[in-house]
Amino acid sequence: MKNSNKKVLLFISLCFFFLLVASFFTSPLSQYWPSVGNVDILSDIKQFPASTPSAGKVSLLAARSVAPAESLTIPKAYADSSSFTHYQLPRVFVNFKADTTRPALPAIMKKLEALKSGQKVKVRIAWFGDSLIEGDLITQTVRELLQNNFSGNHGVGFVPFKSITSGFRMSAIARSSDAWVDDNFKTRSNKDPLFLSGHVFYSPSGRLSLRDNTVKDSAQVLEKWLICGPVDSNTIITVNKSPVPITASRRFNRILIDKSPKKLINLTGPSSWTALYGVSCEPEYGVMIDNFSFRGISGFELARFDEAFLDEIAQSGAYDLIVIQYGVNVMFRAQDKNYDYYFKGMDPALKKLKKHFPHTEFLMVSCSDRAFRYGTEWKTAVGMESLLKTQATLAFTNGIPFFNLYQTMGGNGTIVKWAEGPERLASKDYIHPSPRGAVVLGNLLYNAFMNDYHKLSKQTVYN
Repeated sequence: MKNSNKKVLLFISLCFFFLLVASFFTSPLSQYWPSVGNVDILSDIKQFPASTPSAGKVSLLAARSVAPAESLTIPKAYADSSSFTHYQLPRVFVNFKADTTRPALPAIMKKLEALKSGQKVKVRIAWFGDSLIEGDLITQTVRELLQNNFSGNHGVGFVPFKSITSGFRMSAIARSSDAWVDDNFKTRSNKDPLFLSGHVFYSPSGRLSLRDNTVKDSAQVLEKWLICGPVDSNTIITVNKSPVPITASRRFNRILIDKSPKKLINLTGPSSWTALYGVSCEPEYGVMIDNFSFRGISGFELARFDEAFLDEIAQSGAYDLIVIQYGVNVMFRAQDKNYDYYFKGMDPALKKLKKHFPHTEFLMVSCSDRAFRYGTEWKTAVGMESLLKTQATLAFTNGIPFFNLYQTMGGNGTIVKWAEGPERLASKDYIHPSPRGAVVLGNLLYNAFMNDYHKLSKQTVYN
């Protein structure tokens, strides 16, 4: 027994020694390779400060003083514009080249006003983003609140034939069966153009079962549109067990395949090799938000879209607003502070979209807070302000309004508070909001929409 106790003591001593060595060596390594986490032998007994603000208080804090960013220099043509610093403002859409008392998105706000007055119009929004919005997170909250306020009609919008998020998406239940081929930004093996989702699908007689979970009124009519490429004149698909002939000669087509109060649709695709993109579930009038999330991308990929295909999409029923929300995937090294390369990669993508959607308004949503482990503590990335300034400069030079999501959610240290606080508004990767956190962010974006809307009539600003 005595020898056994000595062995246990020796084992504990050796473990403690190796932990000390690990904590010494991983600290410098983690600055270059964030995946090499720092070892903190006291981490399990440390507690998050009891004074941490609640999520509501954190998310609605006023903007803190912002230190000068260390990266991109504003192009000389715009260097004398004092309005550029407005990008630091929280809770508002900033149009750098317009009076701040006027709406940053006047055209879409006028259409919302038309809806409010009883006119039967559609407001279409395309929302591009990465994993921060996948599974319809954030966008499902913005969509529901806008639909509740303007017309009361609901519809989930675009749903792809196959998705890695179909297992946890709440706004729609989409189940595909049989073999589907997915060509996308990362695989790109076929000649057919990618849709705005970054995907094109193929399947001989593949099936899709889709239920729209956003519609609350059992009597509301829901339009279901097939989004596809060209098909032969004798092509047959099956919709809810009934054969439906379809004809489509253009590279991009929207075909109405059902218009009824039914919220569930079962679809079997054509037996021919046809470019299929998805199904859009829409109200007859009201607000629509299409979620175009693609995990792990920076936004550069949007520059790959086929130009003639973009023109056909625009002509078929142009979007009133395109929202661009990227950034967290650019911050993959803890010490990076220079994001000039991000400007060079993202600028062509923005210019291409603006060229082919000339009558569409644009909005750039900034990166949300993101943390790395520095030493033994998780802190907001040291390059955050540099990335924000780069994103604001992209918006500024392309004439796009800007929304500072980082400052709106609380600024420096917020993601750490969210991840470690009692309400668990973010995951422990210190990047992604939890479903509850996504609702908070969605509410903040909705409030910003309402701020802009109320500027039409100079009503009291919504908070």
